[in-house]
Amino acid sequence: MRVDYEYVLEFAKKKHEGQFRADGVTPYINHPIQVAAIVKRVKKSADIDSIVAAALLHDTLEDTYTSYRELTDEFGEMVASMVMEVTTASYVPMLIGKSNYLKRKMVDMSNYALVIKLSDRLANLIDSKTLSEERRYRLIVDTHDIIEYIEAHRELTGTQKVLITEIREQLAKIKEENMEENLNNNNI
Repeated sequence: MRVDYEYVLEFAKKKHEGQFRADGVTPYINHPIQVAAIVKRVKKSADIDSIVAAALLHDTLEDTYTSYRELTDEFGEMVASMVMEVTTASYVPMLIGKSNYLKRKMVDMSNYALVIKLSDRLANLIDSKTLSEERRYRLIVDTHDIIEYIEAHRELTGTQKVLITEIREQLAKIKEENMEENLNNNNI
């Protein structure tokens, strides 16, 4: 299916209008654009247009007043179902914890949805400097736990392995930056 990226982007921009990243300055739409760019860079597929569209829309069900029906009507069942797969149910993480919820959910996702979710995780790590120290720490710990779990409990595609390698590299980079920052703060 051929997807009009400009139309998808305009739809996502309109839905995320007035939303900002954790820094309170960066428009939220920058995040789905970054996730879609990662997907497009790492994933080779005949369905790439639909996968990239779902990446651009990945937070619309969770963070905006968008319905599954609306996504299906606008972009088709394939795109809508991928967005639904990567959407976090608001009540479940409160019951079992977000990390446990994501571990279980990611093990059972379709391959395409897992590529989007791993790309989302990578983008969040790349942008983690804008988070509070507590939220950044939680993101790092949860990411490590999630990666370990899905590697142990599901067969991964080559693309998913590439993304996990990039996530591990980003985690190492963050750790190194934190060490340097601690050394600088202590004048060592």
